[in-house]
Amino acid sequence: MAEREDEEQRDRREYLEERQAAIDAEGEVSASFDKAMLTLSAGALGLSITFIHQVAPNPRYICLLLAAWLAFAGSLLATLLSFLLSQTSLRRYREIMDNRYLRKSDDERNRPATWTNALNIISIAVFTTGAVLLVAFCFLNLGR
Repeated sequence: MAEREDEEQRDRREYLEERQAAIDAEGEVSASFDKAMLTLSAGALGLSITFIHQVAPNPRYICLLLAAWLAFAGSLLATLLSFLLSQTSLRRYREIMDNRYLRKSDDERNRPATWTNALNIISIAVFTTGAVLLVAFCFLNLGR
């Protein structure tokens, strides 16, 4: 009987260690994604301003550039909002884990996590839209 309990405790400890490693890895990947999106969006804004000053001082199709800037700003905003929501999501996750451990509640919904994922997808989509618009703007103004 004691051997069975020791084995169960060892299995539980291994499970918890493996689970914690997965949580840590997910956090690192999430942080890397957020940093990359911030860097790419801010860099694209800077690149477009440089392009106007250096290559196309009298550009045509300004509406494409303005739309690209709005898209990059939207990507930055979505990424920053996902930062805030991810903190809330982690707090909610701890509540869920505590409630599960203490058997207090069956509510395991983590809406902030769902919104964080949605914001990350939005950030990628809006950034991609901005990049396409910026490339179109540059292409249309290179020959001038």
